[in-house]
Amino acid sequence: LCKALSGPFPPRNIVYKCWILALTFFIYMSYHMNRKSLGVVKATLEGNMSDNTSTDGWAPFNGTDGTRLLGYLDTAFLLSYAIFIFACGTIADNVSLRYFLTFGMIGTGIFMTLMGMAQYFKIHSLAYFVIMQIIIGAFQATGWPAVVAVIGNWVGKGSRGLIMGIWNSHTSVGNILGGLVAGAESNSLDTWGLSFIYPAIVIGGLGFVVFFFLPTNPQAVGLPPPNQSTADEDEERLIKSLQHHSDDSDDEGAILRDPNAIPAISFLKALGIPGVVEFSIALFFAKLVCYTFLFCLPDYVHSIKINGTQYDSEKSADISTFYDIGGIIGSIVCGLLADRTGCNALICIIFQIISVPLLYVYYQFGTIAMSAQLGIMFVLGFFSNGPYALITTAVSADLGTSEAVRGSAQALATVSAIIDGSGSIGATLGPYITSVLTNKKSGPDKYKNVFYVLEASAFIAALCLIRVMMKEIAKLRVRRSYSEIN
Repeated sequence: LCKALSGPFPPRNIVYKCWILALTFFIYMSYHMNRKSLGVVKATLEGNMSDNTSTDGWAPFNGTDGTRLLGYLDTAFLLSYAIFIFACGTIADNVSLRYFLTFGMIGTGIFMTLMGMAQYFKIHSLAYFVIMQIIIGAFQATGWPAVVAVIGNWVGKGSRGLIMGIWNSHTSVGNILGGLVAGAESNSLDTWGLSFIYPAIVIGGLGFVVFFFLPTNPQAVGLPPPNQSTADEDEERLIKSLQHHSDDSDDEGAILRDPNAIPAISFLKALGIPGVVEFSIALFFAKLVCYTFLFCLPDYVHSIKINGTQYDSEKSADISTFYDIGGIIGSIVCGLLADRTGCNALICIIFQIISVPLLYVYYQFGTIAMSAQLGIMFVLGFFSNGPYALITTAVSADLGTSEAVRGSAQALATVSAIIDGSGSIGATLGPYITSVLTNKKSGPDKYKNVFYVLEASAFIAALCLIRVMMKEIAKLRVRRSYSEIN
């Protein structure tokens, strides 16, 4: 990792890169900490259902439609996020990333606190909770386009897969910490509000750190920009001469920019970059799977009996962290393989195809024993989170600094917003579909139909990338022929 970071520049550049990677890691870790709270407290808000009546819980979620109403909150947050992230990508390309991130983080902290204060002020209005989730979703949308743009400004293409695979573990670490922090206060109707307030304090405090200590690009501190090339010029010229007749050369040429063009690109031009549409659709389905687990896995674990034992909300949240632990390692391995092969789509397809039978195995055999539950959950997190992490980080950064936009870092936020925004629409549908399919149901079959949807989504995500994979394999063959010539 240190070798990948060092490049040809003096040590001062290494220090700044390490600081940027560390700070942005904690920034987005805090974003994900705040997304975990609602999923953890769902069981407490809904209460214990018996004969279609609730013995406790928090109104209005403790009625017979409690699952559906909680699904509305998930949908409100994710739909708001999906809508606003497209606008945030364009805005982030044209304003100070430091101010933009500060605004988003402090805003998230304020409204997460207001969400938790509903417990202390005895607020039972569904409209209040929905409005809070919509506003939180809008502020959360500021995070991803901005942090990917900052990372793309600092890290060259050469080892993005590995570096961003390690860096992208912030999502899983944030989920783990969010589950543990929120879970510690989630079991009691007198303290569930702290499950929102504690993560809010973390993200709000980091917002002030960002304002004072985040250099958004090397030039801001007198350093040269990173190398945005992945191969030497002679090899690239040969590959292009051999492939000039391919169907994608016209697509790339259509959006080449003049050297004197304005820094930022339009939404439609970013959408026209080869690979953006395919990876956006693939992420739609991949993120549907990952966010269904993010928002619903603690509740699923709570709803089943593992070796005859049913666990409370706090223990269920702890168990669900094994999915995220697997996701951390999967993200790193997926990024490393992508670096070594240069085939992002191929690696994503392999991981997604393997995750399809794993989803079936987890549902059918995860309840046999705790070791089976944790082991299969870990492996499932490994294979399902890897492609999601790779597409949202290294792939977004590569496409945002591709030759199609002449390596302009100003395209990074727009491209990452398109890809992640498309994924966020899938992330919105996942928990909503889950709430519909599980409403008024209980017991071991509550999530049966949900797993069918997840298996189909993982398979479709793989199919979406076949065309890109074929192009990657063709380029590998050309490079191999070039190597044999030399």
